Amino acid sequence: MKRQLYDLTDEPFAMMINRVGTVLKKEGVKHNIVGGAAVQSYIFYMLTKKYNKDICGLIYDPDVRIQDYIRSTDDIDLALKLEEEEDTEKIRKINQFLPKFAFEEIAPCGEVIVEIRPERIGASRPTFKIYVDGKGSEDEIIAMNINRGKKGDIRNLEDHWYNKIIEESEELVIPYTPNYELRVVVPKLEHLLVEKIAGSRAKDLMDNKNLADLSKETGRELDFKEMKSMLLPINERNYFRFLEAQYPKQLNELGN
Repeated sequence: MKRQLYDLTDEPFAMMINRVGTVLKKEGVKHNIVGGAAVQSYIFYMLTKKYNKDICGLIYDPDVRIQDYIRSTDDIDLALKLEEEEDTEKIRKINQFLPKFAFEEIAPCGEVIVEIRPERIGASRPTFKIYVDGKGSEDEIIAMNINRGKKGDIRNLEDHWYNKIIEESEELVIPYTPNYELRVVVPKLEHLLVEKIAGSRAKDLMDNKNLADLSKETGRELDFKEMKSMLLPINERNYFRFLEAQYPKQLNELGN
């Protein structure tokens, strides 16, 4: 079944991102949002600073082409660092808190009531159904991909980086309306770029360009030394391609 695609301008999706962070913080579970939702979070975080507007303000600004920066997604990618040692215990822990992601709240703009209900509970790819003013449809589903620190959970990177990426996460506070803000725990920007560089699929290359462009526009500096240490030697070619496209000066310095 074809899934609906979302970005953070979609209120139910943004509210779900907030709810996940709130529940996991209360549960004491170290985590971060990764993948497309993390990229969107950084993009909007930098756009709101660049234009000094909240997300709703950006939506209605004719001079801001959000579609040039944002790639929609049909799921939320979540990485967890669980204290339980046995994988069966980790799965049990996940299944305990997943139902708590359900909620019913007034949307940030205050015009509709949004409800999220669990559709399918499971430790790998649970799904949640969206209801707006009590109405839902079969394609209004948000799926989740949950990583719990298994071998290969970070694509094309050594497994020992998994815990470091979660431990050094950042919480982005993104104004949505004057009375509502998103709080999203994501990998630090260098780590998100490293994951995207290691993947180097078409969507990763697009994400890297948008993240790098806005980083330069907003004066955010990157720790290239750390990125190099995480990517080389396995992803040397991909890293050099990234530098050549986005930061040629760094590539020249690397060659000297």
